[in-house]
Amino acid sequence: MGIWKYRYFVDVIDLKSFTKAGKKNYVSQTAISQQIAQLEKSVGGKLINRGNGEVTPTQLGRIVYKRASEMIKLDEQMLKEIEELKETM
Repeated sequence: MGIWKYRYFVDVIDLKSFTKAGKKNYVSQTAISQQIAQLEKSVGGKLINRGNGEVTPTQLGRIVYKRASEMIKLDEQMLKEIEELKETM
């Protein structure tokens, strides 16, 4: 449903890598970076600290990570419920 940039962001934080997040989602590292940049633009601030081979969330990033994780979980629950309903129809 339209939450890919949030999934990408959560994966970057969880995996501590743009490249690994790209591989997990079958997209390039560049695509991940572009989506994160769009997300940063939409929230009006930097979400990820990059440096010394480390990827960590900023203070703003921690807030977005928490809520994005919740949104992803809700999206997955909704899709599961939709599939269960379709099976009974």
